[in-house]
Amino acid sequence: MACGPAGGARVTRADAWIVTIGDELLRGEIVDSNKSFFSDRLLRLDLESARHVSVPDDPAAIEEVLREAASRARVVLVSGGLGPTRDDITTEVAARAFGRRLLRDAVVLKEIRAFFHSLGREMAANNAKQADFPEGAEVLPNPLGTAPGFMLQAEGALLFFTPGVPRELQRMTDEEILPRIEAQLGRGGVVRALLLRTFGLGESTLDHELRDLARSDPDVTLGFRTQFPDNLVRVLVRAADEAEAEKKLRDVVDRIHAKLGELVLGEGERPLEEIVGELLRERHLTLAVAESCTGGLLTSRITDVPGSSQYLVEAVVSYADESKVRELGVSAADLKAHGAVSEPVAQQMAEGVRRRAGTDLGLATTGIAGPGGGSPEKPVGTVCVALSDAEGTVVRRYQLMRDRTRNKLLASQLALDWVRRRLLGLEIGQETFPRLRGTGGGGS
Repeated sequence: MACGPAGGARVTRADAWIVTIGDELLRGEIVDSNKSFFSDRLLRLDLESARHVSVPDDPAAIEEVLREAASRARVVLVSGGLGPTRDDITTEVAARAFGRRLLRDAVVLKEIRAFFHSLGREMAANNAKQADFPEGAEVLPNPLGTAPGFMLQAEGALLFFTPGVPRELQRMTDEEILPRIEAQLGRGGVVRALLLRTFGLGESTLDHELRDLARSDPDVTLGFRTQFPDNLVRVLVRAADEAEAEKKLRDVVDRIHAKLGELVLGEGERPLEEIVGELLRERHLTLAVAESCTGGLLTSRITDVPGSSQYLVEAVVSYADESKVRELGVSAADLKAHGAVSEPVAQQMAEGVRRRAGTDLGLATTGIAGPGGGSPEKPVGTVCVALSDAEGTVVRRYQLMRDRTRNKLLASQLALDWVRRRLLGLEIGQETFPRLRGTGGGGS
């Protein structure tokens, strides 16, 4: 990798480079969420990240990347390697890369000692290195940990160094780094972005359905990303000022809602279980769940939401046929005649758990997640979902063609989406996922 423009040629500087440091990143031991966070925050200042680079805890590799990044970008965001251990070498390498002395900050050292004292602990000797900074660096406080960040100006670039811990990095970026970038570089325009969570259309279909929205305005960008089982649409707009940006963003988002309708689960990062929980809470409704093929996953997702005890009353994982009979009142005759994976059994599971818990709604899943257990009549991926309330019971049969883990996740998603649809007055069972021909809904 070259360390600068070849032959002294002038190179137009990119807006930003993002550098993440750590052996664990290259070994795939952790997901590098810091790069996407940095990119998102840069876009808010109308700055594009031209390159994302991950490097190991190797002094030569880090130095090479830092020098090249500083020569090619106006802003360089660096995460990782600010800890107290021997492989945390980012600070000393940065000092060497730009010909700076490494100086110990007495004030920062005192703050680190105080941090440990507040925890009732003595500071270890190796933590003292976290008070070392390249000469001329500006210290960036870290109220959540012992590793301060720092800003360094070198080679015509602004370089910001942060700890690799996401929550520490995120707070430091929002409170310390972004204001400094804006003060140094100014803001050429305003960028606003919003995420839409959809369920029921593939990524390529979404792109096809919405392509005209982006084509009609060069200041509108649509991005698509799969987060199974959902597909996310990221809307990004650029404008001259805040008011224009907000108006343009709302206009594009409203047009997407009009185009996709009920397939939009919601705006922002909230998962479906949180959206469903809010709907149940707002309507003062209660829910009971009976699971077979999802094995507790559906209940786990519901209870991942804080405050779910306000609406989830009871959950039963009835894997064996005997459990379905004993706990949910499913007919043994129907189990023998139709099998556990069938519409009649799913219907009785939903009705039985609702009756048992005394709730407004009863939700049930039963199916063959795989990889074994299928038959020509009921291949792997056959799933039945049922929802019971005071108006009756709806049940459908689906054919999911994924592996075991994703079949379970998709079945839980379908079940949650049924609750969403019921509470919003939308039709159930008209999703774009294929149902087996000739199957229908039960009623009671």
